[in-house]
Amino acid sequence: MGQKFAVFIAYDDEPNTKRYSAEFQTQDEYVKGWQSALKKAHHTSGQKSVISCGCRGKGAKRLYVRSLPNSDTFILIKAANTGTEHDPSCVFFDLDARHTGLKGYASNVVRINNEGTMSIRLGIGMTEKDPPEKSEVPSLPQIQRPEGGQASMTLSGLLSLLWTEAGLNVWYPNMAGKRNDSLVRYRMLEAAKQIRSGRACIGDHLFIGVADSKSKVASEQVQLLSSAELSDKRLLLLSVLPRYDAEKHEKPLKFLPMRNFGGMPLTFFNSDGHWDSVKRRFPLEYAAWKNGGKVVVFALTSPVSVTSRGISARAHQIVLMLVSDNWIPLDSSYEAIVSRKLDAEHRHYVKPMRYDASASDVFPDFYLLDTRSDKPFPMEVFGMSTPAYLA
Repeated sequence: MGQKFAVFIAYDDEPNTKRYSAEFQTQDEYVKGWQSALKKAHHTSGQKSVISCGCRGKGAKRLYVRSLPNSDTFILIKAANTGTEHDPSCVFFDLDARHTGLKGYASNVVRINNEGTMSIRLGIGMTEKDPPEKSEVPSLPQIQRPEGGQASMTLSGLLSLLWTEAGLNVWYPNMAGKRNDSLVRYRMLEAAKQIRSGRACIGDHLFIGVADSKSKVASEQVQLLSSAELSDKRLLLLSVLPRYDAEKHEKPLKFLPMRNFGGMPLTFFNSDGHWDSVKRRFPLEYAAWKNGGKVVVFALTSPVSVTSRGISARAHQIVLMLVSDNWIPLDSSYEAIVSRKLDAEHRHYVKPMRYDASASDVFPDFYLLDTRSDKPFPMEVFGMSTPAYLA
């Protein structure tokens, strides 16, 4: 995520606007004071207030206070569709939906609620009571869309949304050496808590592996997965493919390979040809994996089965996503080269996510956020659509 700036809170019945510095918002010694200020500005207090961000962006930059569920903690969230009003370095900055694959959805597929949470319409059910999945691998986006936009979000679209909300499609130099597996896991789990599909909170279904299978985190996750609470819930499992080994990975596989498998169920394929269909659906990602690239794997599975040998699940759908060493999503090996160059030059940039955009929808490959322009500066990586280019 980006940088925090001062916040201004103006109350209708008070003459002076109050300023709260970034230090006051973040340092431990001011936690009680900051939470008290947020509680007072929350809509349940009965006082009318206007909250704005003090970053260098243009526009009203309105903020709202949100109360975290089952907690006495309050946080700030930006008003809907105002991400581009903020400075690119600001924690509240994000791209306009018109510059990402979000523009391809119907208006009711992604909604921001008054309290700052997000409601989405998934084309996949999150319990075993829901209809069975039609395909083990999400189909390629259609070039012709229904009038008014795509009516629901796929598993690939959900991965794009989680990545965006976690701020993992943005890179800035101060993050060098800090964006590791643990931080990515934390950001993704926090983002998932704010997203709902129907009655289901995505955070209740998302599980991410850890490197040490004997760690406390892994043990607690296995215990939760084994609980009756999840007995009818489908799971969303996130990990990274392990280092490619032809001897291991070219023979028929029975279960999904994962690098960080601590705290995760053994995930079996749904059929003998399931992994082959994944490889055909994601040729870029599979080729990059074989060449040593980092590839994220995201699976929708059955509820966990618990036996004396451990926990297991069966994959309903699987998607892959190529990322850089700094976890920036990539659409080709040429983008990988450019992202490494941007990192080496200490640039601040964002990767617009495609979500479920069709092949005919074109977006800039990156937006530079550190130019003199008032707006994100689009950047294209020119190439061809041949298999050799895509790989």
